[in-house]
Amino acid sequence: MVFNNKKLLSMFVKLIVPTITSSLLFSSPTIMATEKAELVFYNWTAYVSKEVIKNFEKSRNCIVRQEYFQSSDKRDENVMQSGKRYDVIMINGNDVTPYSKRDWILPLGIDKIPNLADMDQRWINAWPDTAQYAVPYLWGTFGLVYRSDLITEKISSWMQFYQPKEDWRGKVMVVDIHRLGLGLALKGLGHSINSEDPKAVDDAITLLNQQKSFVQTYGYFKTNADSGIVSGETWIGQAWNGDALLLQKRNPAIHYVIPKEGGEIWMDYMVVSSKTKLPELAYDFINYLSEASNSAKAAFELEFATPNMKARQLLPKTMLDNRIIYPTEEELQKSEMVKNITPRIQRKMVEAWALLKQ
Repeated sequence: MVFNNKKLLSMFVKLIVPTITSSLLFSSPTIMATEKAELVFYNWTAYVSKEVIKNFEKSRNCIVRQEYFQSSDKRDENVMQSGKRYDVIMINGNDVTPYSKRDWILPLGIDKIPNLADMDQRWINAWPDTAQYAVPYLWGTFGLVYRSDLITEKISSWMQFYQPKEDWRGKVMVVDIHRLGLGLALKGLGHSINSEDPKAVDDAITLLNQQKSFVQTYGYFKTNADSGIVSGETWIGQAWNGDALLLQKRNPAIHYVIPKEGGEIWMDYMVVSSKTKLPELAYDFINYLSEASNSAKAAFELEFATPNMKARQLLPKTMLDNRIIYPTEEELQKSEMVKNITPRIQRKMVEAWALLKQ
């Protein structure tokens, strides 16, 4: 007997296709219900405990996908793009007001983040709008690192850095951030890091131009074995305290100091993006990272100071006594946070910095 292949195919389609379609329709809600929510965390590279992230994912049955930025300018550019979606973003305290004015972030508060109650009020209210929009994460300082075996005098003032000795020529590194390069020159001259006095700013610009012939580079220190200050190619430069710790492990002759005039205090904050599709999960995530045990783990692993008062009680005494991580109260009182300045002075600084690096 010969079968008609076309008829068989037709019968197969009529019998099987409705069954498959029906199966897909009824199973689809089940599949969707088991899909894990994905939270996008926009962060500095390697700036959170992997263990804490894994524990959050497991306890909340979700996925935390981190995207990374290497500079605040690049972060701002990506946040501004309409097609980009982040749920939680790491920003500096000075960024909170601009972000809130552009409606890039959502208001927070102790009702959404109960662990804010454990934070030192100093950091909650450190910048305008931080209390309303941001949760403190980690903080530190910005000062000087130098090779104590190559520079024989004790470094204690910004003026030693901005008015180098003759044998330091070509051995100096200045950070390539106009607000810090100029701001700390202002500190050395006895002004605020945020001074808007045109004469004071002009004096700081003059000081930087006088220093220029001694400068090896305007940039940033590497923290690996190839770093110029580890090899001795560079003798002195500006650095964040966390980088100073890493460099000191490479070479114990590297010293970190907050000059007597004071340095810069930085503070990173977690904020919720206004583009989030998972606001409750985002709040929960920030609150989870802010639990005392998790804050302590981040501080210990990354070797930065925690704003969480309960977390401090969980840290070893050796860490709390390390002045690179926890400066003295006197050093803190003399140091300042970079804050927003008027567009006119900002423009003056940007233009002067561009000319300086030519």
